[in-house]
Amino acid sequence: MSKIVRAYLWTMIGVAVLLAWTGSALAQETAPAAEPAAPAVTEQEVIEVEVVEEQTPPPPPPSGLEFSPEVESFIAQLKQPVPWFKWGVDQRLRDEYLHNVVFLNTHDNRAPADENYGRWRTRLWGTLSPVEDIDINARLTWEWRNYCTPPGKLSINAEESEVLLDTANVVWHNMFGQPVDMVVGRQDIVLGNGWLVLDGTPLDGSRTIYFDAVRFTAKLEESKTNIDLIYIDQAADPSDRVKPFNDQDALVTEQDERGAILWVTNKSLVPNAEVGGYFIYKHMNAEAANGDTGNIYTYGGRITGDLDEHWNYYAELAQQLGHKNRQDVCALGFNSKLTYKFNDKYNNQLRVGYEFLSGDEPGTDSTNEAWDNLWGRWPQFTEILIRTYTRETRIAQVTNMHRLGFGWTVYPHEKIEMCTDYNLLFADENSYRDRWGFSDSGCFRGQLLSWLLRYKINKHVSGHLVSEFFFPGDYYTDESNDPAVFLRAEVVLSL
Repeated sequence: MSKIVRAYLWTMIGVAVLLAWTGSALAQETAPAAEPAAPAVTEQEVIEVEVVEEQTPPPPPPSGLEFSPEVESFIAQLKQPVPWFKWGVDQRLRDEYLHNVVFLNTHDNRAPADENYGRWRTRLWGTLSPVEDIDINARLTWEWRNYCTPPGKLSINAEESEVLLDTANVVWHNMFGQPVDMVVGRQDIVLGNGWLVLDGTPLDGSRTIYFDAVRFTAKLEESKTNIDLIYIDQAADPSDRVKPFNDQDALVTEQDERGAILWVTNKSLVPNAEVGGYFIYKHMNAEAANGDTGNIYTYGGRITGDLDEHWNYYAELAQQLGHKNRQDVCALGFNSKLTYKFNDKYNNQLRVGYEFLSGDEPGTDSTNEAWDNLWGRWPQFTEILIRTYTRETRIAQVTNMHRLGFGWTVYPHEKIEMCTDYNLLFADENSYRDRWGFSDSGCFRGQLLSWLLRYKINKHVSGHLVSEFFFPGDYYTDESNDPAVFLRAEVVLSL
């Protein structure tokens, strides 16, 4: 790691420590002094005690990791100096280690067996509200990387990275006095749990997830119904819309994309549940060599809710039709999860989930039965497999899968969340049995064990640790059967 990167990393860590220490010191200074204990009162004296109005006790002082109210008030005033403008900034520090995640072969020279790099992302945003119900939003994002392993791999350093406008939109709340909001421009869009719509820029990792879109949201309070109507016009090359500073000609997706989404949710039809239905149209025109061309029509429904105070459920089913890359499309997808909440001191939760994504049947040359996860190309349950799938489809284009998952979540502290998951993975079809590394008839993809620890120190400092281990099964040949590992440490500073 270069001296510049080390200095940068230690500076950010020092800022985090300084913020935590400042909050602790100010908390101690502003904490009210303890009042002397009142003298004991005898039974006879009780009669003579004057009844006074009960006083509300002062709030407890902030903990050593929280900022004092005075500091938080100062930060709030700094971020919004006038009623019509507010701004903010965040800095994400990541260190990631990957072992064997592409070819599952430690000795394969086509990709490095080990990678270790730092990712440093800075975002600066602002919101201007010139009149009531109108917001103008903008955000700049800058991320660069430094590789420690393998030696000699080109780092995307500070001088060679882009500064990208990943938010640029106008929001009109309560259009014409009606319960309808409109967002026009570059924006983040997450529908449901992000199974099909979350990431419009899968090729840049988690640097951005934006969509160039127009979105209308109608909120019908009497029927507890929300209706979203969205039009998407996404360019593979971001410079086709807004040229980044220090443009590096990097694509954010493999094809130009246009789409339309109708997404409806209702909370009155089924008690203690949200029911939804949707229709998604996606048009694609390839820009990269592995880009797609065609039209996909997806329609489906979902439900999530509580059976009682302990049981929570989620289920979603969708079908896809259309054509892609000179083949007809006929695919099916299903996702589900059942959670039991103990409602105990540590909020223990157990869950089991099942997901099915259809695979392309060998021998049906005119029809592609493989599920397309549309704008859901992000690490929904795995960091390893989104990279392993590049040998079958593309980065994070997960398909051809049965997944049976078991998980446990616990909160050992109010600021700490710990999640442990174990997934059994199977292939629906042997679609790639003629390719190197894939077996002729094996269907067991393997076992995936993952662990996540989130720690929210305070409103301005948070972080997490991720560890993931994948043990391949007989879906892969012996030449592609070595275990894979993914590790990450992250700290986020925000103002």
